[in-house]
Amino acid sequence: MSKAAAWQSGPHAMREVAQSDPAQFAEADTRRLPAWALSAGLHLAIMLALGLVVQVTPRGAAKEPDRTGGIVLVEQESGEPRYFTEADAATEAAAAATEAAPESPLVALPTEAPAVDVGSALPLPGDLPSGVEGMTSGALPNAAELLQSGRPNRQVNPYQVETGVFGVTGTGSKFVYVFDRSGSMNAFDGRPLAAAKAELVKSLESLDKIHQFQIIFYNDEPTIFNPFQPQRPKLMHGDSATKGLAAEFVSKVSADGGTRHLDALKTALAMNPDVIFFLTDADEPQLTHSELSEIRRRNARVGASINTIEFGAGPFGGSFNFLVRLATENGGRHAYVDVTHLPPRS
Repeated sequence: MSKAAAWQSGPHAMREVAQSDPAQFAEADTRRLPAWALSAGLHLAIMLALGLVVQVTPRGAAKEPDRTGGIVLVEQESGEPRYFTEADAATEAAAAATEAAPESPLVALPTEAPAVDVGSALPLPGDLPSGVEGMTSGALPNAAELLQSGRPNRQVNPYQVETGVFGVTGTGSKFVYVFDRSGSMNAFDGRPLAAAKAELVKSLESLDKIHQFQIIFYNDEPTIFNPFQPQRPKLMHGDSATKGLAAEFVSKVSADGGTRHLDALKTALAMNPDVIFFLTDADEPQLTHSELSEIRRRNARVGASINTIEFGAGPFGGSFNFLVRLATENGGRHAYVDVTHLPPRS
């Protein structure tokens, strides 16, 4: 039987050919081996190609999260990538700084400044004047320290500054000084008005040309610093030339007449300042409850802090008078100055 016929006849025919002609069968079997090898090689190539195309995520591999636009930072953590934004990095840095910082108690600033004695030197320990009980002797400023304490000239940001009078400070870019010039400010040889004028001018020294200010001296009616009359008065910039004009205006102010607080305060609020320094020596007339309410309503639209400086003869009595209430209700501080201890006029 031929080899081709044997292959077609099946296994029995193949065995007969193998038995009858072993050499012929071996030759045929040898020629079949390359076909098997080709088939095996083809299957192997297909498997390798599939292995390159299909990537199986290894067990425990980190899945990359969706990321929004912007800069995304990558950090290796335990051999795995971790993605976080700049905001996340800033948050984590702030949290780390907070944890590293030592604990410190928060100290609340009082609404009312302590009573101060302008002209006296530091008292001896245990010999505190009335009106300042609870303070240590080391906390009481002498006259020179007090007259300088209102002018720290501390820049808060490029557009704001901190300044003050008689130890009461305010922060902002727009300041209005509302000072009493009624006849009573001429008492004690004119020392109250002289001290008030000196503090005001020195407070202006803290301001720069990017800041604005206005000065209102009042008795029965307001008198406003306005070098550009007949133009309407407005906030002035704190450049050197304007501050020089302001100092000249202040130097010419004299004390006389009665006292009307409300009109002066309403004029100040109409200028939309950040800070108002309100100084008066008047126990009477006081602002009424309705007038205080009106100021509070007007200031709700402005948002100014109203600081009050009270001039009085003798120690502070500690009463919750209209000046304390005015400061408390309008985000400011109150200070008391005993005019009997003001330094002599120079």
